[in-house]
Amino acid sequence: MKLLCCGDLHLRATAPRYRIDNYYETQMGKLKWIFELAREESCEAILQPGDFFDSPNIPNHVLSDVLELLYKYDHNTVYTVFGQHDLRYRNMENSALSVVEIAGGVVTENTILVGGRIAIYGSSWEQPIPEVLNKDAVNILLMHRMVVHEKPLWPGQTDYTKAGSFMKKYSDFDLVVSGDNHQSFIWAEYDKETDEWGRWLINCGSMMRMTTAQQEHKPCVWVYDTETKEAIRHFIPIEKDVFSPEAVEIKERNKELEAFITTLKQDRSTMLSFDDNIAELVKAEQFSIALKKLVNGFMEGYYGSR
Repeated sequence: MKLLCCGDLHLRATAPRYRIDNYYETQMGKLKWIFELAREESCEAILQPGDFFDSPNIPNHVLSDVLELLYKYDHNTVYTVFGQHDLRYRNMENSALSVVEIAGGVVTENTILVGGRIAIYGSSWEQPIPEVLNKDAVNILLMHRMVVHEKPLWPGQTDYTKAGSFMKKYSDFDLVVSGDNHQSFIWAEYDKETDEWGRWLINCGSMMRMTTAQQEHKPCVWVYDTETKEAIRHFIPIEKDVFSPEAVEIKERNKELEAFITTLKQDRSTMLSFDDNIAELVKAEQFSIALKKLVNGFMEGYYGSR
């Protein structure tokens, strides 16, 4: 059996800031592309790890378009879980995803048996990991939980699990499809001597580039074969110039700000006060004039309001 693994969809009616294309048309086009690929690859199901929608409140026309697409490709069952964006005050009821499930568009049950020997388990946002019932089956976990490849996404991040540690702890799962982390990565076992694949964790990342930090992001899906335990990546077609020119400048300023914050974490003179250390740091480091103005403005605003 082939399964198509995708990432966070974050389907929405409006465009994020700095996107200059027809965002709604683009996202629905990508969703259709995913269903078409599932058909071409003869996939029997699509695995989507939560944040199906960007909000629990979605306009009716979006729900209508999504259901129309799901019904058109009804040969593909969509298994999903609830991400934090799908939930209304951490409640699954009265949410857009619940409406789609009731209408028969998706399945969000915690444990689903497929074909007798394949078991799909679900773990929604802040929900526990289910216990595997049959270790002889091909056990698949679909979850919305922050998992990173090898290191945190930003300095100081604490609420995450490393992929290797997670797979070691939950060793009964043959395939884990994770969501919440919008970056793409995989963790996989491969035996060079036997030329065989083992267990996989697949994190496709977000389907759409929603922020300026994602300009270099390459959205993708993976097609997993339960027989061979092989997975093949497919990149979702994207357009290059979808962000405003202003977004490029913002991205560069963000890079400088990240570098500035990282430098702040290094040891500084204990003989100087906090603001003196800031002043010395700005003077010594080769930061842009814009960033220096930003820091100086912060210092003036902070002390001016005291």
